[in-house]
Amino acid sequence: MRLHRICCLSLLLLQTLPMAWAVPKGLVISDDMVGATCENYLLMGKFPWEKPMGDWVDKAGTLYGNQPYATQDVKAQQGRQLIEFNVTPLVEQWLSASQPNQGMLLRSLPGPLSGVVEFLSKESPDLSGRPMLKLQWKDGSRSRLSPAADTFLDCTSLSSLGGRPEMKVSAKQNALLRFDLPPTKGSLQEATLYLASNVQYGSGGRIGVFRVQTPFERASNEVQQGLANKYPRDQGIEKDPDVVFAHGFESKLWMTEWSDWSLRSEASAVEEDSQRLFVPLSGKALRVTLLKGKNLGLDLRYQFAKDGKPEPEEIFFRYYLRFADDWNPSLDGGKMPGISGTYGRAGWGMRKTDGYNGWSARGGFFARPAEAKHMRNLTALNSYSYHADIHDASGDIWAWGKGPAALLENNRWYAVEQYLKLNTPGIKDGVMRAWINGQLVMDKTNIRFRNTPELKIETVWLDVYHGGISPSPHDMSLYIDNVVIARKYIGPMKP
Repeated sequence: MRLHRICCLSLLLLQTLPMAWAVPKGLVISDDMVGATCENYLLMGKFPWEKPMGDWVDKAGTLYGNQPYATQDVKAQQGRQLIEFNVTPLVEQWLSASQPNQGMLLRSLPGPLSGVVEFLSKESPDLSGRPMLKLQWKDGSRSRLSPAADTFLDCTSLSSLGGRPEMKVSAKQNALLRFDLPPTKGSLQEATLYLASNVQYGSGGRIGVFRVQTPFERASNEVQQGLANKYPRDQGIEKDPDVVFAHGFESKLWMTEWSDWSLRSEASAVEEDSQRLFVPLSGKALRVTLLKGKNLGLDLRYQFAKDGKPEPEEIFFRYYLRFADDWNPSLDGGKMPGISGTYGRAGWGMRKTDGYNGWSARGGFFARPAEAKHMRNLTALNSYSYHADIHDASGDIWAWGKGPAALLENNRWYAVEQYLKLNTPGIKDGVMRAWINGQLVMDKTNIRFRNTPELKIETVWLDVYHGGISPSPHDMSLYIDNVVIARKYIGPMKP
């Protein structure tokens, strides 16, 4: 590896290094097409609830506790019912920032009222029945708020139900509402949630209000350090006995240091790119561009055998990734760097694997629909794998939803690491793991990549590709730097 230039670690340069995970801007519960469902609190990237139909904390602060902040009985009867919930203690927690505001969950409580209650949502054509949160301040002023999001979580649907004109609450359905609170006007006197119900089924229901607590609030900020922690800014890491290959794109002929480089790639080493708000990690980085109307941005490979090394059966691969200011996968997802053993036979491009002809486990990114405006600078990552148990000709997508660190912001550097251990031939004991900034985001341990010992880890494949078929709808770029391939966990570099 050519040493990166040694420069003064100015405050600006230090700010380019990834730190411990923090909630990305824009990560809130929503009711749009990437919003909350029965299984996921964020459908874009498939970030799962720990408990289907949503995770909650009760008034006592107990996870999945049974003490609601407010309760009301809604009995089955003719005509409209206007239901009021006094949610003052909950809103006070949000206003004081003692608890994050990810919304309130309305649940059916045990008891004689065990039917279904249907409330009108903010999408109802009946304006007078839409939900409202009224805040009464001690100075005599009032605030009336419409929901920023309202939906219901029903496990018979895989899609967000936030566009429906109603919300249902029953033993098999929870309603979720989130309000964006205004700046405080002194002390809060009372907060009241107003809901309207025109229809109840069975006996109606006893409804309790709980605070939504998404799994990312409970995610550990612990960073797992590796061999890179011994080498400040990766200086000298190429000499570590457990490092197989390291590269920083500093040489003018950087592509000759790799095993294979496609001339169709749209990639070049840069140290300045102010148009896309680029800030170097350390020296030059590889800028990769997906051009409008094109699919391929990068096809760059390190092949163990071509480098005179034995093909391993397990390997760690880390690189630094920065999505540029113009990165916007609004139409489709695509492929990212990963690990493979295709041998030019199978495991990519709809060439189905059977355990004997090849395999691959590239990284990937999910689409970010244009309608999800609150997510406009965030991208969720995944693995895209061709393995011996796939059912279709295309690969399977494995979401990196174990922790929210896999939700990346534009204009920030991230350490992306993948570990792959091939299975015992014919047995489902292969392992795939991924970390972002040293935090585990994916852990899968029951994979059958191969049925023969002839298949090994052939390649670390730096692939950037838009879609399966659909080309990029506009020009968008990303940057790659400080690639390391090793026999041991690498981890983020030391500042």
